[in-house]
Amino acid sequence: MNRQFYWGIILFTFSLWRLCGCASSQLSEGDFREGAIEFLHKIGRSQDLERTVRIARNESGTLLITDPGRFFAQYMVLGPSTARRAAVIVEEDVKLPETCDKVVVVTHGWIDKGADDWPMEMAKDLLRHTDPNEWTCCVFDWKRGAAVVNPVDAARYGRDIAGPKLAQAIGRLLPDVRHVHLIGHSAGAWTVSAAALELDKTTDATIHVTFLDAYVPSFWEESLLGRSNGKAFCEHYYTRDVTLKVTGADLSNAHNVDITAIDPWFKEHEFPYRWYHATITGRYEQRKIERRFEVITHAGGIEYGFSRSREKGSDIWQKNLALPRGNKAVILRK
Repeated sequence: MNRQFYWGIILFTFSLWRLCGCASSQLSEGDFREGAIEFLHKIGRSQDLERTVRIARNESGTLLITDPGRFFAQYMVLGPSTARRAAVIVEEDVKLPETCDKVVVVTHGWIDKGADDWPMEMAKDLLRHTDPNEWTCCVFDWKRGAAVVNPVDAARYGRDIAGPKLAQAIGRLLPDVRHVHLIGHSAGAWTVSAAALELDKTTDATIHVTFLDAYVPSFWEESLLGRSNGKAFCEHYYTRDVTLKVTGADLSNAHNVDITAIDPWFKEHEFPYRWYHATITGRYEQRKIERRFEVITHAGGIEYGFSRSREKGSDIWQKNLALPRGNKAVILRK
């Protein structure tokens, strides 16, 4: 018990050291790391140090891509440069048609339920509206990395570890992928943005990124979201809600759409993913109070939401590329 308590103190000190960005003159980073790793082994948490991504088939027919990493072990002990290099494990039941060369991935944000919540429901409906011989529909679950006290740490984990892991998983799943659509909510915007940037470098695929109420910490550069080498189209759907400017702001690398006015109930951070899901199915699904309201998608003669994706048809892609980036948001109204 005394030894575990001792390493607990080491672990806590290590956390403060990394958080403050300063090192003790008596103890090096390597000493901290070795102590933290030994402690995790002692308390039976050595699995938290594994650098893996797993791809499995869900009962619904969608694919579940899971990053089992926890923030402390992966980010603070191993460090992003090590943790982001993952071993991709593909389960035996994952078989894709040879004609399948496009993928759509849905992911969550800070302190969310991942595969057990709305991302899986959205992926199921995407599966119903796409050709399985052409498309594979996935959920990316990184909830352990996002289960942190501070949402900034969730964004860090998504940007530096989860996103690169997702890109590796897609590359393993579809080596000759032609089109990738990544949908991320809140802090998950950094996850899909990082994955898109990696895929932009390593594949010839066209890339579509959908940000849903993207979370930008107040001291971060929003222009880092949606960076690409020219093969990506980014869109941002947001509400002006209680999270204020950290989510309700225009992004310089995205086509911005403000959907606050069409929220039929309380202006909230979760509405953008419920609205986007409704643009797939044609009706609101999650809340009874929303079901009687029309799903509004048009503004200025342009239809927004799922209709802007290649899942709806290849002809939309060139039209997307013509939309302005960094614009003052288009406003959808009742």
